[in-house]
Amino acid sequence: IDFKWIRDNRDVVATNIRNRNSAANLDVVLQLYDQYLALQKEVERLRAERNAVANKMKEKLDPSLRQALVDEGKNLKESLIALEEDLVQLTYKLQLEAQSIPNTTHPDVPVGDEESSVTRKEVGSQRSFSFPIKDHLQLGKDLDLFDFDAASEVSGSKFYYLKNEAVLLEMALVNWGIAEVSKKGFTPLITPEIVRSSVVERCGFQPRAQNTQVYSIDNSDQCLIGTAEIPVGGIHMNSILVDSDLPL
Repeated sequence: IDFKWIRDNRDVVATNIRNRNSAANLDVVLQLYDQYLALQKEVERLRAERNAVANKMKEKLDPSLRQALVDEGKNLKESLIALEEDLVQLTYKLQLEAQSIPNTTHPDVPVGDEESSVTRKEVGSQRSFSFPIKDHLQLGKDLDLFDFDAASEVSGSKFYYLKNEAVLLEMALVNWGIAEVSKKGFTPLITPEIVRSSVVERCGFQPRAQNTQVYSIDNSDQCLIGTAEIPVGGIHMNSILVDSDLPL
């Protein structure tokens, strides 16, 4: 998260938060960021003092002066450990709070509900039929391709069972798709379905107000994935990729 950009473009971020009906608290984020900068500056100051004391210790010194430097170095070390721990905790708090800030929308996006939507382009014209047409739901029921009723009892509304030829069609489409992209050099992958929470966050799946996009596993730092892009994105995490190796 680019906190400097957020601070420098405060009005833009605030407007976007309002337009997207977000519960993000920009003031808290900026307050935490100021605290973070101040604490980081203090940590850097103590590190510089500790290094200066260490360099002095390399010189020939009177025993009393050396002992004074030893004591000073010890005090600096203890203070630095405490401040670095505070910095870690503050960084975590800042990141967690800032995750609620929504992505900035494109300036052409209309603000409002569905009635505010704008048709950008229409391609072709609607077909006319000489017979009553059926939607996919009615066609599927007539051909016994899926079962919404049983799925609603088992899993809830909007779920379905695929049946008969619909199963074969889906499998055929998946196999065809894999075959086609493999011809172009893509590597087929079947990924883990559980990943560490940090990987989920780095892929941009963040909490939104009191809701969450993530199913967490109790007493662990792991989550269920909602899409394979999460474990795929984690394959090269914390790595530096060489231009000559691209595309992967």
